[in-house]
Amino acid sequence: MKIKDLFLKDIFRPINNVVQAEQMDEKTIENELDEYVLTEESEHYLERFYRNYLAIYKQPSTKVGVWISGFFGSGKSHFLKILSYLLHNQTISGRTPADYFKDKTKNPELLKMMEEVSAKRTDALLFNIDSRSTSSSKDAQKERIIEVFLRVFNNHLGYSDTLWVAEMERQLDDDGNYESFKQAIYAQHGKPWEEFRLKILLRKRKVIQALESVGYDQDTAETFFDMSREWFSIDAQRVAELVADYCKKQGRDYRIVFLADEVGQYIGSNTSLMLNLQTITEKLGDLCQGQAWVIVTSQEKLEATVSDLDSTKDFSKIQGRFETKINLSSANTDEVIKKRLLEKEDVGADTLITIHDQEGKLIHNRLAFDKQNTQLRSGYRSIDEFVSFYPFVPYQIELLQKIFTKIRNLGEGGQHTSRGERSLLKAFQEAAQLNAGEPIDNMVTMAEFYPSIRDYLESAITSTITRAQDRARNNEGLEEYDVKVLQVLYLIKGIDDIKSTPSNIATLMVETVYDERQPLEYRIKESLNRLQMAMFIEQHADGSYSFLSDEEQEINREIRVEEYNTASVKERLGNLFFNVMYRFTKYEYKYKEQTKHFDYNKRFDNYMKGQMNHELTMQVFSEGMTDSEAALQANSGHLIILLDKDLVAEAESALAYIQQVDSYVRRKQSSTTSQQQKRIFDAKIAEVDEYADKAEELLNKACEKAEFYIQGQRRDFNGAFESKVSQAMDMLIRNTYTKFHYIEDPISFKNSKNEWMQVAENLGQQSLFSDLNKNAIDEVKHFVEELERSHDQRTLKQVIQKYKAVPYGWEEQDTIGILMGLMNAGKVRFTYAGEAFNPNSNQFYDRLERVSERDRIVVLPIVEMDYHVKQELIALVRDFFSNTQTYDTYDAYEEVIREKIDEEFVQPIEKIRGRRRQQEPTSEYPYPGESDIRTIVNGTQKLLAIRDPEQFCRMFIQYEDDIENWYDILETLQGFYEGNPIVKFDEAVQALKDHKQDLEIIHNEELEETAQRMKHILLQEEPTKEISQLPKLTDVLKNLIQEETNKQKQAVMVQAEKTLQQLENLIDQYRQSESILEYIQSRKNQATLLYEKIKKSERISSTRINQQQLSELVEATKAKARQMFNDLIDDPDTVKRQPKKITEQELYTSFFSQLDKIESEEDLERAIEALKKSLLKELQTHYFLK
Repeated sequence: MKIKDLFLKDIFRPINNVVQAEQMDEKTIENELDEYVLTEESEHYLERFYRNYLAIYKQPSTKVGVWISGFFGSGKSHFLKILSYLLHNQTISGRTPADYFKDKTKNPELLKMMEEVSAKRTDALLFNIDSRSTSSSKDAQKERIIEVFLRVFNNHLGYSDTLWVAEMERQLDDDGNYESFKQAIYAQHGKPWEEFRLKILLRKRKVIQALESVGYDQDTAETFFDMSREWFSIDAQRVAELVADYCKKQGRDYRIVFLADEVGQYIGSNTSLMLNLQTITEKLGDLCQGQAWVIVTSQEKLEATVSDLDSTKDFSKIQGRFETKINLSSANTDEVIKKRLLEKEDVGADTLITIHDQEGKLIHNRLAFDKQNTQLRSGYRSIDEFVSFYPFVPYQIELLQKIFTKIRNLGEGGQHTSRGERSLLKAFQEAAQLNAGEPIDNMVTMAEFYPSIRDYLESAITSTITRAQDRARNNEGLEEYDVKVLQVLYLIKGIDDIKSTPSNIATLMVETVYDERQPLEYRIKESLNRLQMAMFIEQHADGSYSFLSDEEQEINREIRVEEYNTASVKERLGNLFFNVMYRFTKYEYKYKEQTKHFDYNKRFDNYMKGQMNHELTMQVFSEGMTDSEAALQANSGHLIILLDKDLVAEAESALAYIQQVDSYVRRKQSSTTSQQQKRIFDAKIAEVDEYADKAEELLNKACEKAEFYIQGQRRDFNGAFESKVSQAMDMLIRNTYTKFHYIEDPISFKNSKNEWMQVAENLGQQSLFSDLNKNAIDEVKHFVEELERSHDQRTLKQVIQKYKAVPYGWEEQDTIGILMGLMNAGKVRFTYAGEAFNPNSNQFYDRLERVSERDRIVVLPIVEMDYHVKQELIALVRDFFSNTQTYDTYDAYEEVIREKIDEEFVQPIEKIRGRRRQQEPTSEYPYPGESDIRTIVNGTQKLLAIRDPEQFCRMFIQYEDDIENWYDILETLQGFYEGNPIVKFDEAVQALKDHKQDLEIIHNEELEETAQRMKHILLQEEPTKEISQLPKLTDVLKNLIQEETNKQKQAVMVQAEKTLQQLENLIDQYRQSESILEYIQSRKNQATLLYEKIKKSERISSTRINQQQLSELVEATKAKARQMFNDLIDDPDTVKRQPKKITEQELYTSFFSQLDKIESEEDLERAIEALKKSLLKELQTHYFLK
């Protein structure tokens, strides 16, 4: 029995593989109705449609839209066409379309509805909207949907495809002249109108003649023709009205259905077309009330046809106008294929059942995919599935669907490549035909689908496989079987559901139910090796393979020779090791209850990660090294790790490839890059992560085989790599930091300041701390003793660094704690910025804690005191400071002496200086005692500047006489600055300052002698004996100045009164001029203020200054008044003055108006002034004649 003998129907029979909306010949219709498989899904949707369709017969409605959606090839076009047959109800070969469904369904309700609709008159207008559009296919130029609908409707009525011609025909029809017009055309020109109208623009004159022959005059006929062509326009309202009018004439139960295929693809992202569809559907619903229906198809996923995703919202609005929605999937495609193509005859089915009984489990294993590398299901679920699908496997339907989608999406095939049952049907039929003559145990492999798909593919793909076929035929490194593997690799390339591993490819290439898995996989691997050698495929980082087109092969060759930076590759490998393989930046070392984090240098071959300034080093070598070389490198503080060099080399190769890809793509990618190149570049970039993962996996395997060397010897450890490294680090630290364990009782980092305080100030913890950490304390004590012997010192930072380094590794807080214990025991002391530094110092523990302060803190050994020096210190401290207590160290005496020097001298002198600073810096009479103050200040500063306690104490002894002198000087200074003398001094200085100007003006011998005597006393360096004279001298000075002031003030007041009187005279003189009078009055107010100041002034200087200002103000006022008067005289707008002769009698009377007689110069001046005022007054209204 052969494969072809299994099937119920001849597999070579013609099957219409692609449904075309306008392929309407009777044979095609019969075949499609007969072959149509009514699946559960399509039956469900047919029933939904019929319910909605019939409902409107009973209750007219506007809900007349039907939206049929589904992926490419899901059967939506077929469904639409079958629906049109059912609605149109054309008898085919003596049967109605509904009759064909009696054998396809057991649903009586559906059959009843079909019969009911068949009994009613319906015109189903089925068309592909793109083919019926007369405009360009570009979105911006596509014909409006209402125009396509109108054209289809016109065709149904027998009118022209040209819309304006059809409109002319409609008007002729409405006038009852259309048939006679067509007859006239035929009679005059011997051609039917339907043929004649195809060249209507060239036959305008003949058309007009025909119109004239049916009753139109020439002008009317010409106008009718021209207007029809030039002024034609149409909108949705007009189209709907035409259809509604037609439906009304056909009767109430009449229906017309517009069935438009591929509307979604036609609309695309064109918002105008979307709105156009929405509008025509609405208008037909509103005006026709259920008599006109619109049924359209579109892709299920809008992004498959809508390039502008922003228009998805608008697209959804369109769908909202369609009440009935039918969404077809390809889930039942297998049902269609099984019924139409693979249905078995009884003998064939029995034979397959026998095979399955014998080989069922083995077949399942042979057809099993690697579960980790595919989402496709393996084998057959049951014996029934085996029988119904054989010689195919169920996964092939799902996989082939994805292959068709890939081909279309990537542009590798025609834009109308179908993904659903029709393309699958063709592919399955042709694959079955290829195997028709094969034995019954033969199975169809994925490679046998390639010939059917090849017709869809572009030459860029097929040429690659053709070249492989040529090489196989000519035995040029390839075999025929390799070509089949190559075809399979192409088919599954880019399919996410399956990885092209040798195991999965073997599953796709199972040829018989008896194929053994292991030999098959070996054969596949051999083919893959040959294809890779020939550059037809490439292997990926994850071990999978992929087909390479000619362009991909060329790009691969160029990438492989792309230059890359070896140092950069090594750096990335090193980072991979230290960030992933062993990711701890510090090593956490545990000893008893302690945990210490050790920094370590990280080096991978020659690449150094981070700073290399730590005591420990982890050195990784990957380039091959002998045991002896590694042991030699493993010196103090160094851990040497040797990795498997071959595995590391593979990892480096993977990382180098990543760099080559990145470099190549960046260099090649530009605005001129083709879409195909861009896809290849994107695929290469996508591989980068896989190669990174491969590098990590290889490095991980290399680490598993690592060897460890410490202290010149190879060391073996158990566990995973990370655990081995940690064990090695433990051993390295123990062998390097040999005195780390001296700290048995560490100080808490979080509570370090409190614990330092307890140790330093002997608060119950000092002895316990010393006992537990005895070895550590002894170690530091020996170091301090060495400092004492060598008269040396160290900063706290230096001490901490010493015990932080090899061989100690102590924590900072522990080292400081030990120093606190030694300070408490009197072995060490501290200074800060040269000053003694102890628990009594400000911020003592805070500064110990601050790293930034430790450079300023010095650790010093405490030196034993000399006997004689101690005795002298005891005596001096007792005599000077009344302190009878004795001390054992220089530090203690230094502390007491510094405190007392500050208390006895520094503070009092600073107080005196503070009082001196209250005096004005520019004073002519500075306070006395500057040299004495400087003596004490310089002496104390020199003494206190000594930082070494021993030197300080010895210098204090030498200062014995100086200190006695300081006490005497200080007593004198305090007598002046803290008593009454300084007050009298200030009063005398203030008096001289207040009367300085008066002293310069007054010429009085007694006054001058008094002032000179005061200045003499104030300028003395030590005026204490004569200061008592200052109060009396100050009083004498003030009294003498007051007497002289009173005398001179009287004379000034007389003069001021006369000056003020001059302003009064001016007022009388210019009383007739309001503006001048106003000015004088304002100046008089200022003069009065100056006069009042003169009266109140107690200083001669200020009295004279005010009088001078008063005189200047009056003179300026007089000058300004004269100027203002002259301006009035010259002003043409001023009232014209009259001439007047002044008599002697008038002059005489004015002259003696103030006095009866003139006896002195003063009387004469008064008389002249009176005469002047009288004449000036007359001048304001007259001018004088001789």
